[in-house]
Amino acid sequence: MKKILFILGLTILSIAPAFAINEELLDGAQVKYSPQNKIWTVVGNNPEYIIYTKKTTSGTGSYSEYYTLDKTEPEFVLSSNYEFVRNGKLIAVINKDLKFAQVINKNGKIHEKELSKGEIEKLFPDTKIIKISSFKKHKITLKPKKFPQQYLLWNNTDKNFHKYSITPYNTDRPYINGSFRVDKEGEFIFSHFGKDPYKIIIK
Repeated sequence: MKKILFILGLTILSIAPAFAINEELLDGAQVKYSPQNKIWTVVGNNPEYIIYTKKTTSGTGSYSEYYTLDKTEPEFVLSSNYEFVRNGKLIAVINKDLKFAQVINKNGKIHEKELSKGEIEKLFPDTKIIKISSFKKHKITLKPKKFPQQYLLWNNTDKNFHKYSITPYNTDRPYINGSFRVDKEGEFIFSHFGKDPYKIIIK
């Protein structure tokens, strides 16, 4: 019964409002793991929780390290630099690859499970996913049925997109690379400081 109420409480927190990311983990934030319920959370206080504090490394290729209390060495290191909790799951945003992963704690060992397109769509039901493989000669034309519309570039190739960004900058999710909001017809460019541009045409 306690487990059911615990999960229900996390679900209510995670769906407020409009599926916004309200349990995000920035530098210095704490996340808690329940070995008994196998659930991640940023709220509550329970003696069984394992508490981790996040540290983001410096530099353009930053990544997330997680420390337990009073430890000088990280308990685990992720390939992401931004994470959030949704429905009891810890989600890693791997911005350099335009990918997402679920952080799994299996018998005390941490590993990352890459999310599929369908799993990402469940995380962001208000967002349209654009596969990188959908671009033809680095161009794609979108015809949204409504404005505004949120889009997300998802990399289903082996290419790396370190230091790429979208111009003009326009997003509801500033810590997720490849995310942009469309308010009207026009063009967006996803590029490495103008190099290797991917053109997104809105009609």
